[in-house]
Amino acid sequence: MDRCSTFVSRLIVTALLFSIDAASNLQAQDPARDKLVVETLIRLKRFDVSDSEKLRGAVTRHMRTVKGTEKYNEYAEAFEISSAIPELVRLGIERSDETIGVNAIRIAMKLGGQDRIAEYLAGDDTSKSLAAIFALGQIGNKESLDLLKACYSSSPRNQQVLIALAKAIAKNITGQRFLLEQLMADKLPMSVRFAVGNALHSSADPEIQKTAKGLIKLPATADSRPLPPITGLIKMDGDPKNGGLLFAKKGTCAKCHKVGELGKDVGPGLSEIGSKLSSEAMFTAILDPSAGVSHNYETFSVITIDGNIYTGLKISDTMASITIRNAEGIDRTILQDDVDEVLKTGVSIMPADLQRLLTIQELVDVVAYLKTLKKK
Repeated sequence: MDRCSTFVSRLIVTALLFSIDAASNLQAQDPARDKLVVETLIRLKRFDVSDSEKLRGAVTRHMRTVKGTEKYNEYAEAFEISSAIPELVRLGIERSDETIGVNAIRIAMKLGGQDRIAEYLAGDDTSKSLAAIFALGQIGNKESLDLLKACYSSSPRNQQVLIALAKAIAKNITGQRFLLEQLMADKLPMSVRFAVGNALHSSADPEIQKTAKGLIKLPATADSRPLPPITGLIKMDGDPKNGGLLFAKKGTCAKCHKVGELGKDVGPGLSEIGSKLSSEAMFTAILDPSAGVSHNYETFSVITIDGNIYTGLKISDTMASITIRNAEGIDRTILQDDVDEVLKTGVSIMPADLQRLLTIQELVDVVAYLKTLKKK
């Protein structure tokens, strides 16, 4: 910026400060004036407001009027408003599957909000942990990967969170190398091997792909053929009609899921599943069910005082008793006086080896059938 432009900019900033002073003397806050101040600073590229409490006040006041929008993200980043971190993280958690949410988490980290995000990663609210993990995986920079790796290395007991962490780490080459090192050192938990195997088998790095294929095999199907990665399954054509027959009989899906009047009410109803999940999500739900346990279908283990363990869905939990429904749809009610401990496992009640009942083509047919189940 030349001397003339610098001089003009200073004059404008001085005028802005005078205008703010005038408003203060009138003991009135003018949203329109705050907006003008912010827009003028943006045009002047005068982003450092740390030396002016008045300008910073105008920026933060205007930001409160645009909460939940991309403008809020833009201003927080441009003016380096660290006090915006809690709101940025909240927005990021609530809208982690949207660009605005991912950007909010990225900016929060840029402003020093790692500890705030880490609280969600390690918290007891699984849905918020998964949201934070998803957003960090989409960002993919060193800082986000370090957060994911730190949480992963803490070995969370919740299997759903652990699997999500592995999948998020595997979204870039650096993370894939980390997981490959874990695999080679025999430190990779069995619960994440399917997710990691899928990612590494599809790696854009030929060396990672080759090494992974030699160390980790994807589960075999009914015809003893190893599964291709999900990216390969998605490309195959399926027969919905045959998939419907398999769903009802050979695939045993109807033992736990209802489609219309068919099936049992153990797992989520699937009558409109084709309107809710992508093909990738459907294959993941079948092949790695603990990777995406939906709310209300999380599995609990009730340990009784005499040492018995009852595992399944928690149907009710009252002052008097707790009722657990197992994979066969059988309910067991335990008196609270007999309960020693209740654990949320993060593991799906759905068996993780259903692919052994079906050939690769039959598995593709089942997903083709599920894709036809849409809201009418």
